[in-house]
Amino acid sequence: MQEQEEERGLLLQGQHVTLEPFTADSITPDYVDWLNDHELMKFSNQRFRRHSADSCRAYVASFAGSGNLFLAIRHQGRLVGTMSVYRSAVHGTADIGLMIGRGGGGRGWGRDAWATMLAYLLARGTRKVTGGTLRCNSAMVRIMQACGMQADGVRAAQELVDGQPQDVLYFASFQAAC
Repeated sequence: MQEQEEERGLLLQGQHVTLEPFTADSITPDYVDWLNDHELMKFSNQRFRRHSADSCRAYVASFAGSGNLFLAIRHQGRLVGTMSVYRSAVHGTADIGLMIGRGGGGRGWGRDAWATMLAYLLARGTRKVTGGTLRCNSAMVRIMQACGMQADGVRAAQELVDGQPQDVLYFASFQAAC
């Protein structure tokens, strides 16, 4: 409970981005447009849903008291993406998700956000941090590999993208043994 209280005011500074709790104030028309942009969401299951400010507020509210995190990724104060962290305290694990908004790809913001959160979780005692992506999402694969994550499994032909079966690749980092 104390950790949840501390994380309400969480502010993590990477080399290029800042991670902070995503609040209802961050739900702007531009943000909702990102979620409804089929091309931007082409590798995300968000592409199968229609989003509104109300659905976004409900999603943000679902994190309250859960022990999980939903964070805004900001560059020079501007919202450039979001990050989710789903944790299992009983297993000592956390699974990270990442979305970089329109125009933010290829700037290193995703890698910086990922590396910053990965370091934070491992330093706070998380035993195993995981992430997954479609094989065809080469940018996300590169981020996880660049952050030193190791292969942790494959679900062959698990999801369809443009009607074509795609593998889901899983990656993991473990807390260093003493």
